[in-house]
Amino acid sequence: MWATIAVIAVSILIFFIEFPRLKRKKKMKEIWWFSTLLLIATTFSVLESRNVQQPNPLDYIQAFYTTIHSWIGL
Repeated sequence: MWATIAVIAVSILIFFIEFPRLKRKKKMKEIWWFSTLLLIATTFSVLESRNVQQPNPLDYIQAFYTTIHSWIGL
């Protein structure tokens, strides 16, 4: 619980530090990218702090090559 609150608090702090700088320079494209990536990173961090099983990219690669390997018959 406290880890989740800490992740969200740090995320909010980062947002309030960076957003005014970007807004002052009128960088709308960067604001959207920054907000999107911060939201994604915060989501994954909260899930990690709650011990939710997250997909591993290597699992997908292994499944792909296992299928190819079974087609070839090695």
